[in-house]
Amino acid sequence: MPERRRSRVRTGLGSHADLVGRLVACVACLALSSAGILGCWEAGDAARPPNIVLIVSDDQGYRDFGFMGAEHARTPNLDVLAASGTVFRNGFSTSSLCGPALRSLLTGLQPYQWDARMDLRRERGIARKRGYYMLDYVTLPGLLQERGYRSFQGGKLVEQTYQAAGFTHGLSQEGDDFRFGGPATELGRSASLDPLFEFIDESGDEPFFLWFAPMLPHSPHDAPKAQREPFAGRGLSDQAVAYYANVLRFDALVGELLDHLDRGGQRENTLIVFLADNGWDQAPDYQWLSRRVDGAHGKMTMYELGFRTPIVFSWPGRVPAGQLRDELVSGVDLFPTLLDWAGAAPRPERPGFDLRPLIEEGGAWPREVVIGSMRFVRPHPLRPPDRDPISRGTAEPAFFLRTPRWYYIWYEDWGRDQLFDMESDPGQSLDRVDEHPQLRRRFRGQIEQWRKAMAESMSEVADEP
Repeated sequence: MPERRRSRVRTGLGSHADLVGRLVACVACLALSSAGILGCWEAGDAARPPNIVLIVSDDQGYRDFGFMGAEHARTPNLDVLAASGTVFRNGFSTSSLCGPALRSLLTGLQPYQWDARMDLRRERGIARKRGYYMLDYVTLPGLLQERGYRSFQGGKLVEQTYQAAGFTHGLSQEGDDFRFGGPATELGRSASLDPLFEFIDESGDEPFFLWFAPMLPHSPHDAPKAQREPFAGRGLSDQAVAYYANVLRFDALVGELLDHLDRGGQRENTLIVFLADNGWDQAPDYQWLSRRVDGAHGKMTMYELGFRTPIVFSWPGRVPAGQLRDELVSGVDLFPTLLDWAGAAPRPERPGFDLRPLIEEGGAWPREVVIGSMRFVRPHPLRPPDRDPISRGTAEPAFFLRTPRWYYIWYEDWGRDQLFDMESDPGQSLDRVDEHPQLRRRFRGQIEQWRKAMAESMSEVADEP
């Protein structure tokens, strides 16, 4: 496997069982810390960094959670998790496709920034083997390792190996199909969660970061009969039953993980964060045209159902329970937020905002709009009919901008746009762009400013250590 650009140094002191040993080690650590060499925590749970568990569902619509008011989907374990913490109801993934969204969680970068850097690498003739691009990026697990964290990658990664993404432990290995197939993506499907549980148990007093991203409720929607039965006889299409059963199947895995943390006494010092990597458009009576393509407003589209996701934070006694928030937040906000809670130095060059002050103290939120982009989108009625069939080699960039009321979509390459009033038309069925030329100009101008800022921030092909 190719070597990383810079080495990672494990600095954890949590494995010292003896109190005196901890104090002596911490004194030495503080001396080094003052020189900026490494971080430390004092003995005792109050000052020790929390364990961090990041749970990511795959292809799940923001409406398909009990705590979000689902009519048909059942998520009892996620409902309990949401009730125990703070829920951002207007969260947005950075992409309506899994790969770019997962890379954002790992690097804190918008997909537009990633693409700009990859374009620059190609222009300069710099290449890595596919699946190893992450070696040139500062990653969340790598930065956490510098704070003494062990880390485990379980589930979908969309990188070749867990080491390439900065994890100390994991399932993705050289030679696996790093998108579909292999032990990582079979976790929770044909394989048990035992590797996760073993990692947690072996961590002892050391803080750990757990990436739990099973490929669920992603297709194939092949949940066991017992998880299909709750949806039988309710007038749902066969495909809807299969999808809702996979949602329940994913929720059951979350329950297993929460139970293990509780039994091991880890829950009290564990920050759990949940979101979906991208959305899904499943109407109760809808039969899909393809097993990997949902309704017209879902995956790989620019509509809200493709991007929106609840974002949940839960940490007993530290994150307010039962708090519902409606600020517009993004998947890139998790990067600075988790670094803050871990006591790691911030990365001010990343575009996200730290959610911790908002969660703990409330107050003003600096983001007035959420902007996102896709380099490849599905064929669409607005797409010019003379275009060749869309392919992975032909970019057709598109952008969305969301305010508390409006949702604007700009298909730049097609020369078309749309505008929806989310207060009166949350299903985005009535395009009102021609009625509001002033909003069209304003929103397009904001997207242009955002795009310029994103591109300018990617003037180098690799991160500085």
